[in-house]
Amino acid sequence: MDPVVIILLIFIFFCLFMVYYTSHLKTKSKKEISNLKDQRQASLFIALNHFNGLPIAENTLTQIFSCPNEYEFLANNTSFKLDKNKVTDISITNNVEIQKSYSSSVGGAVGGAVLFGPLGAMIGGKSKEKTSRIINNYLIFTYLDNNEIKYIAFHCSSVSIANKFIKEFKKNNQNTTSTTTINL
Repeated sequence: MDPVVIILLIFIFFCLFMVYYTSHLKTKSKKEISNLKDQRQASLFIALNHFNGLPIAENTLTQIFSCPNEYEFLANNTSFKLDKNKVTDISITNNVEIQKSYSSSVGGAVGGAVLFGPLGAMIGGKSKEKTSRIINNYLIFTYLDNNEIKYIAFHCSSVSIANKFIKEFKKNNQNTTSTTTINL
């Protein structure tokens, strides 16, 4: 048998195996998430990295559940529960980081040196400013604790799932017309 055909068959077998394996993992993880939600009677679930507000390290992966009477934040086998009656808002906000970097052109320096000598090398290799925008989204739970406004924030990688938390919060609080007063 031709070695190219053998390599091609091995490659096809490998691809088929990877497709089966990844689809099996997705099914398994969906079942695990469903089991976790069922255990807590949770309507929503998302896993995000912690940013601020809980007594855990930043970027700790945290599972967030919307249970009937509370939000549960599970991180490092520690459960934090926030009574839904204390929550005043759930929102997604973002900040935009403008990062500037400088790069110099080696090719420009060589070309400038060939044409115009040392001065041409300096001009041709001059560093150029590049600007890039990085948008960071955050899912923020705002709540009252002893008349003090507090926040729990998470890096939000999945805005579409996080929006479900916001929609559920607004739906459940649309009939609430009471005003909270905080004396400053």
